[in-house]
Amino acid sequence: MPDAQQEHSFTAKTLVIVPWLEGGGAQGALEGILRQLTPTKTTLLILFRGNRNHDSAKRLAGRTIELDLPRSPIGVLEAALRLLPHIRKAETVYSLMRGSHLVLGMLPVRLLKRKKLAATFHQLPSQDAKGAIGQLEDVLVRRGIRHAGLITAPSTRAVEELIDGNYGPAQAIKVEHNIIKLPDAPPVRPRAGILAEVRLVFAGRLSRQKGLDRLPELLANVKIPVHVRYLGDGEERESIADLPNRLNAMHTLELFPHVEDVGAHLDWADALFMPSRWELNPLIVWEARARGRATIGSRIAAFQDLSSSGPLWLFDDADEFKGILSTLAAQPDVRVIAFHQALESSQNLSTRSAIVDYLGN
Repeated sequence: MPDAQQEHSFTAKTLVIVPWLEGGGAQGALEGILRQLTPTKTTLLILFRGNRNHDSAKRLAGRTIELDLPRSPIGVLEAALRLLPHIRKAETVYSLMRGSHLVLGMLPVRLLKRKKLAATFHQLPSQDAKGAIGQLEDVLVRRGIRHAGLITAPSTRAVEELIDGNYGPAQAIKVEHNIIKLPDAPPVRPRAGILAEVRLVFAGRLSRQKGLDRLPELLANVKIPVHVRYLGDGEERESIADLPNRLNAMHTLELFPHVEDVGAHLDWADALFMPSRWELNPLIVWEARARGRATIGSRIAAFQDLSSSGPLWLFDDADEFKGILSTLAAQPDVRVIAFHQALESSQNLSTRSAIVDYLGN
């Protein structure tokens, strides 16, 4: 955090507000935007405590302010009070995800109306608004972004929910796919021949959402040795670290800390592994495609949508998962076809952000 003199002398045009950063997909999407903003005109303001693995985002902003507040009703109220002077100074404002939209909803509407405001959703609104608390928070979320000139989400399904839910004018709500950092090195071709062992990699926050606890059940009847690398950090790290004790001895599980560059791990793997309970449009799927790797994912709505744009093999249960692994190991042609399909899919990604264009930074 800057000292008082720096705080006084640094006046940024664009204020980027985030609830927290934990090195996951939302942070990766944010970094794609920050790379296109002018650092000297940008302040990154992080509202709540519990941040980790976020130095890569901080390096892309001219100034970073971390309020370090608790994620509680009192914390939300204090966040709004401490955010207020920064909003007043900024010309343009970008709110990264629901937690920051919620805090904006505590501010005077007349102030927000005077700002050029953009907002992004990184989960399905219907998922975020579940339960009584979610529905109550949703009132403030809608209030906070009501006058945004641009509201984005990285999937058509989420955009449809935002329009149907009257989160803003339909003409302001648009699909904006997350911008990935394209690799410098050429992609590594898949391994040749019949595989004696299948290599899978997971990258992301270690949380219940990601479904990593399902691994013992999924591998219970798999007869091919499977080597899984988990890259990340999160609240489920301890229980994930215990999973090897619940796996057949033929299988290998490696737990790595958060890594900023997953490229080498994707090159090592035969496929990305995503047993998630819910998602929207994970950045890591596109990072894997840019390296020529398909995804093995649970049959959830988000992955069903993504399977139309590139190689994504879906499973409902352990039997389907076992069948996918058997095909992947025994059929080199399947891996080669997926390699080319993945690269072709990633080439269609936009490299310019509509959010950046709108903010005019």
